[in-house]
Amino acid sequence: MQKAAPRFTVRFLQPAKWPTRLDDRNMTDKNTSLRKRRPQPICLDVQSWRRPSEEEMLEWLESKHPDPTKRPKPSLLIVRQQLSPLDVYCYLKARFGEPNGFQNWLRQDTSDNWIHWDYYLKAGDEDVYLCGMSREIHCMVSEKLTDGNWRDLVLAVKADYGRVGKDKSAVLKSLEHWVTFPNKFVEIADICAELHAEILDNMGRYQSYKTPSFRNKKTSARGAKLADQLAKRSVELYRHCLELSLLTPVLAEAFINMVVLILCKQEIRRNKRQFEEFIRSNIDVKLFDLFYKCEGFAKAIDQDSEEFKSFKRVMDKRNNAIHGNCDPEREKIEHVYFEGKRPLFPEPGDHIGKFFEALERQHQPNVVIKDYEETYAFLLYILECLIPGQRRDVWRILEDSYPGYDVNRKIAGCLFDIFPAHPVRSSLKPICVPIPSAYPSWMLKKANG
Repeated sequence: MQKAAPRFTVRFLQPAKWPTRLDDRNMTDKNTSLRKRRPQPICLDVQSWRRPSEEEMLEWLESKHPDPTKRPKPSLLIVRQQLSPLDVYCYLKARFGEPNGFQNWLRQDTSDNWIHWDYYLKAGDEDVYLCGMSREIHCMVSEKLTDGNWRDLVLAVKADYGRVGKDKSAVLKSLEHWVTFPNKFVEIADICAELHAEILDNMGRYQSYKTPSFRNKKTSARGAKLADQLAKRSVELYRHCLELSLLTPVLAEAFINMVVLILCKQEIRRNKRQFEEFIRSNIDVKLFDLFYKCEGFAKAIDQDSEEFKSFKRVMDKRNNAIHGNCDPEREKIEHVYFEGKRPLFPEPGDHIGKFFEALERQHQPNVVIKDYEETYAFLLYILECLIPGQRRDVWRILEDSYPGYDVNRKIAGCLFDIFPAHPVRSSLKPICVPIPSAYPSWMLKKANG
């Protein structure tokens, strides 16, 4: 006895199984003859698909049994390779107008939905249901379909694109074209926040070292242990200090460039020469131009403010650090005299202890932390120069790891929760609800204060 076919079938078809032509199939003569005798499912005639009447929609909804196990089981195919959600949506909208499926009544007005659109259609008296997830299409039909039927159905849909090509293109042109891009400010801010925390955890553990007397075993052991601790501290702490001092100016420039991208006036943005000149200008020139070339600024950057003066001091050290410039006289650690090959140190003391002191003076953990925190204070000062209510909107985009950019309208915004962000709207730009931040707690208190 033959086993009964399952009432509910879910099939995932891989690209390797798809024929290049409708007649290019690996089928035996027996299967071919059976197929010729079997009537073709009506849903394969995609040109006969139609939008159901209100009576048919109501009848379809009322036919749903409250017990899912007692409902008629449709055939289901999940397509992840052969059909593009963009193509299918434009095709269906060109033919049938706005989506009419039940999920459209349930979806929220954000991009954070499980099902973004769905169509309920009829092929004769049979039901055809298509819904679009982010990157896959779910197809359900009331008829029983074989693998060969599913191949024919998908190929028939793709073949029908050309028949409605003009209307399909019109739908495509009506859509907003966005690209997602990496937010370098968030990437660098995350690294800097970790370095900031590591330096704070280790900078207070410095102790003056004096070579112990080897006559006392306990004193000698304590001295060796302290030397080992200072050596390990030096390896981690001073590397983090160098990294943070190099990244702090880059962090500031990434922040300012994101502000320019979000708020730059359209007449500047659409003039490629002016926009490139604005982006590539010196940091102080760019800062003073924010008020004139960007939307949303209530006042210009005050060059006499303490925030700007502190930031300017940090940036003045930037070139020497970034380009690895050497100035021995300015960067001297200590003096030493030589008579031939005989060194003579003017400062007395323990030689190993003086070495650790010299490392501390060279890398200056306190100065690195001060520069980093003053830089962040200046970035918050830039946001304070915006009109009331604008600061939070800009901050939302700044916190998105993968924001979006509309290539036609030249505006930035936040698109997806998965990247992550919940799209909302402001009076100026598409924005998002803030994501959990990796920034230092002291900075967040200032930002939200």
